[in-house]
Amino acid sequence: MNGVILHCSKNGYLMQKNKTSDAQAHKVAFLAGTGGMLEFYDFILYILFSAQIQAQFFDSIESDYLKDIVTIAVFSVAYIVRPIGGFLVGWMGDNIGRKKSFAFTILVMSACMLLMGIMPSYAQWGIVAPILFIILRIIQGLALGGELPGAIVFVYESVERKGIALGILFTMVFAGFTLGDVMSLFFHYAFGDLAWRAAFISGSFIALVGFYIRSHLSETKMFLALEEKQKFPLKTILENHSRALLATILIVVIVAFDGVMVSLYLPKYLTTHLGIAHEYVRHILVGVSIVGLVVIFISGFLSDFVDYIKLYKAAAWLLMFMSYPAYYLLSKGVEHNGYVLAGLLIVVVIPAISTGIFMRIICDAFSTSVRFSGVAMAYNLSFALVGGIAPLLSEVSIKLMGPVSGAAVIGVICAILTLIGIFLLHPKALRPQVEE
Repeated sequence: MNGVILHCSKNGYLMQKNKTSDAQAHKVAFLAGTGGMLEFYDFILYILFSAQIQAQFFDSIESDYLKDIVTIAVFSVAYIVRPIGGFLVGWMGDNIGRKKSFAFTILVMSACMLLMGIMPSYAQWGIVAPILFIILRIIQGLALGGELPGAIVFVYESVERKGIALGILFTMVFAGFTLGDVMSLFFHYAFGDLAWRAAFISGSFIALVGFYIRSHLSETKMFLALEEKQKFPLKTILENHSRALLATILIVVIVAFDGVMVSLYLPKYLTTHLGIAHEYVRHILVGVSIVGLVVIFISGFLSDFVDYIKLYKAAAWLLMFMSYPAYYLLSKGVEHNGYVLAGLLIVVVIPAISTGIFMRIICDAFSTSVRFSGVAMAYNLSFALVGGIAPLLSEVSIKLMGPVSGAAVIGVICAILTLIGIFLLHPKALRPQVEE
């Protein structure tokens, strides 16, 4: 009888412990994800209001072609400097702590957004205005380079149920794109030509909410347990984790495809190259992106119960073989809206599967003492690679091969690079690392 009571008591304790663990995972992921969502919302405002920003700061450029190039360059520069930001903030995270580092990044983002929203235009300050705007954009990119890696590492090191927590985190992060789309419609309607200023200023105050939330989190136990901090984490990574770094850079390529080519480039592709109405594209993408968010959460949740390496590999193979059918369906969208929906679901859902899982893989690949720097370098170098090359390569390939094959080949290339990364991943990286 005593054995039965003891057994029931033990089971009750384990159930209570699991419930507490789950509740903690949800809380930490939600608090970290709130900041990530707000930062991505802030970051993409430049894209959503690029026409108004161009008129305010770059309208003095006489050539329309050069004006477009400058506008795109200002967008791209934030991607180019992200690896530098990842290195700097990663060094901070591996030395002074995860919490302080990724609270600092959101504060910097908030300040940049506020200054960009209130600063005078070219008509008032002349050449100083666009130069200052570009500098603020660069600082924003540097902060973003450490923002998401910090959130990923913080959640990974804080919870036991890593899959569901990381799934919540990145679902909220990608919700920043959807939030930006929805709010841009509201600001355009409510403020007209001043919509971009209203969006930037409100975004800066919203980001302060994220800073407040993060300042009330506790440092991770894994970091606190470190007996010795790495003074030069990048040197340690290059000496002891070089294969892991290369593998994780390639593994994140499919996620970068999701963030750059699907979330950012796809609207331009649909309107410019396929001639689909702009308003229809904006509205249908909001609905499809919500489906993508659900898939991100589900794949993260499943990674606690299934072999997430195999699931990740399956998503890469699917992207390789389904890219052409997806873009073929999109190309038929002028004739039938149903084809657009089917094509969008394919091109959104497949990469979303990987997006819900990749965080576990890249965190597993690095030991605690260099995890922040390793994740930051892998994530940012991959996004810099895809963000800096893929849109331009897509434009060139579309011109050479047509709108279907030219666009589909980018998805195929990204899938192949991801599969190579999985192949290179060291076997010991398939399980969580503990500090040596």
